[in-house]
Amino acid sequence: MTSICVYKKGNHIVKYTVEGHTGYSEEGSDIVCAAVSAVATHTLNGLTDIVKIFVGYEVSDAYLECIVPDNLSEEERKQSDILLDAMYQTFKNLEEQYKEYITIIDMEV
Repeated sequence: MTSICVYKKGNHIVKYTVEGHTGYSEEGSDIVCAAVSAVATHTLNGLTDIVKIFVGYEVSDAYLECIVPDNLSEEERKQSDILLDAMYQTFKNLEEQYKEYITIIDMEV
């Protein structure tokens, strides 16, 4: 099962972690795991390459962590919120479709 933890401070997502393989099918042909990985990586790349903010992150086998800094400008915060909210909504949609393979944990910090 893949566990997705989303950390919020007020209305802003400030951190997310994605951990574990979904187990939907064999590693390498698991479309659910691939979807989760693509969304998590896409968001990380959008934050660093499009919004141009320096985030803390770690990526390893079956693990991704992204920490958004507190000191964003108003425009950076707005753009990062759009990316992170879209990521969260996509994860929620995937969780609805594949409940036995994905769990989302919402945390308030």
